[in-house]
Amino acid sequence: MVALIETILLAGGRGERMGGVDKASVRLNGRRLIDHLLPALPGPVIVVSPHDLPLPDAARRVTEDPPYGGPVAGIAAAAPLIRSDLVAVLSVDAPDSPALLPALVDALTAAPDAGVAVTRSADGWVQPLCAVWRRDALLAALATLESTRDIAAKRLLAAATVVEVPGAGLDTDYDTLAELAQRGEVG
Repeated sequence: MVALIETILLAGGRGERMGGVDKASVRLNGRRLIDHLLPALPGPVIVVSPHDLPLPDAARRVTEDPPYGGPVAGIAAAAPLIRSDLVAVLSVDAPDSPALLPALVDALTAAPDAGVAVTRSADGWVQPLCAVWRRDALLAALATLESTRDIAAKRLLAAATVVEVPGAGLDTDYDTLAELAQRGEVG
C-alpha cells in the first residue's frame, strides 16, 4: 500500500532558526537533508521550495506564490498535482520521517472514516507535517480555508477526521543547526 502514495515534501522555509539557510541543502554527514529523504520515499515526490534545488528526474518542484507563505500554502501549491489516493506530507527537516509511512498508511487503512493519519511525538505534540492524507480529505480541508498563507498546518487537521500514530522519535524535526548537530556532522 505504501507504494501507492505520493509525497509533498515541504522544503521552502526561510530557515530562520538555522541562520537563514536553505534547510534542504544543509548537509548532514556529508549529504543534503533532502537527499536523506528522497531515496526513502516510495512514490512520486513534489518538493515545495523556492530554492533552485537539483533534484532527481522523478521529483517535481513547485512553490507557493508568493514564496514563503508557510506550510499550508506549500501544501496548497502542491495539492493540485497529486494523482494518488494517498498523499504523505513531510518536512525536509525531519530526515527520519519516511520510516513512519508504513505505520501511517496502515493506521489510515484501518480507519476507513479517517481522512488523515498523523504522528504524535513522544513529547505529546501532534506533528501535522508527518502525516498521510486521503487525497479527497486533504483537498476538502484546504477548501475550508479562506486563505492558505501564514496558516498553521494544524488548522488542516481541524477539518478532517484524524487517527494518530506514535512517532517514536522518527518524527523529530531539527529546527536549528545545533539540534541537527546532535544527529551527526553538519556542514
